[in-house]
Formats: sequence, structure tokens, C-alpha cells
Amino acid sequence: MNWEIIGATGEWAAAITVVASLLYLARQIRIANQQSQAAARYSFLDAYGQANAAIGESRESAAIFRRGLAREDLDPDEFMQFFVLLGQFLNTWNVMYYLHQENQLPSTQWHIVETDIQAALSTPGGRAFWQEIGKPNSPKGFIKCVDDLISVDEAPYQILGEQPGHSGPT
Repeated sequence: MNWEIIGATGEWAAAITVVASLLYLARQIRIANQQSQAAARYSFLDAYGQANAAIGESRESAAIFRRGLAREDLDPDEFMQFFVLLGQFLNTWNVMYYLHQENQLPSTQWHIVETDIQAALSTPGGRAFWQEIGKPNSPKGFIKCVDDLISVDEAPYQILGEQPGHSGPT
């Protein structure tokens, strides 16, 4: 066996090793991206769960949130609670928007966020909150997204509407 054959065999072995390493690295990157997306989805569920729990666990909080969205009179303490509740949602929506822009949040979950933005910020109190507080303090990309979402004639669901089979207060 001559040195040229040994050298060529070594080069082939090195090339095969490099290709195998690149394939392994690509697989590891794909797994890391999947884990990152799973973490973003978990963050979405956790943040939404916390915001919804703040409203759903207390009849008083639910009433303040409903009245705030309807733009009914709130005393200063109630306004603060409404401000914090809707602000928490707005911050969550903002993060979810950028996660979606970075392909970290799937379109199926972003669709849920879009419908919630439309429903909440299409109410009288939601619109006022967005115009007076949210919009001036949000990044441009998110502002355009929200403005586009709430410019539609009808929200995907009526957060302040009557419940099916419920005739309203008695």
C-alpha cells in the first residue's frame, strides 16, 4: 500500500466524520428549537393562566374587570385593579406577539391571542385603555398589530355580551 492511498483514505474518513458531525449538530439545533418553542407555549399558558386566574378567582375582580371594559365608573382603587389586570394582559400579548414574530409561538396559539386582543380592546374601556395607556407605551410593531386587529367591525366574541341561554341580570 502506498502513501497516496493511505492519505486519500484518511481524507475520506475525515470528510465522513465532518458530515456526520454536521448532521448531528443540525439534529441538536432542531431539538433545541423544538424545546424553545415548547417553552414559549408553556410561558403562554402560564401567563394567560395567571391573568385569567386573577379575574376568575374572585367575583369582585371579575366585576371590576367587566365594569372597566364597559367603561363604567370605577373608584380610584377599582381603576387601579382594572389598570393592573388589563396591563398584565397587554404585557402578555406584547410578549406573545414577538414570540410569534420570531416563530417561537405557533400560529394556532397566536390566533387565540389575536381573538382575545380583539374582544378585550374592542370594548369601550379596552379601547380607552389602549389609546390612553397601552398604545403610547408599546413598541411600533405591536401597535400596528393591535390597531389592525381592533379596526375590524366586529370582535370574534363579545366579552361583555350576554351568555347563551342567559337573559341578563334579574
